[in-house]
Amino acid sequence: MEPEFWDPHPNKICEKIFPPTFLFKPLSPNKTRKFYEFILVDSKSVAIKHNFDKSDDQLITHSTLQILKILTFKDFEKNPNQVKKISQPFDPIGYNYWDYLNAWTHVFWFQNKNHRHS
Repeated sequence: MEPEFWDPHPNKICEKIFPPTFLFKPLSPNKTRKFYEFILVDSKSVAIKHNFDKSDDQLITHSTLQILKILTFKDFEKNPNQVKKISQPFDPIGYNYWDYLNAWTHVFWFQNKNHRHS
């Protein structure tokens, strides 16, 4: 690890390395956790329910995720770069097979502002 990033507290290291609200290195600044979550919901691959703190309606305390289906390579017409449009206005407007695969990892990396989430 580069000395500039070192800190005895792991959360501080993440704050130095990753953009705000990210716990992974984004491939593009508009490919956020919400983008990846929306891919899985929009493709009907999962159902997600976020539960919020009673005193702070912006603070997600825990979530439930039900896996409904998993798309495969052939669902992208044998072209992994084929873009599927998202059904609602969103930036980016679509996703490809690689984004879909990344979604399965990035969605589970969520931590709230207190670094507590289940």
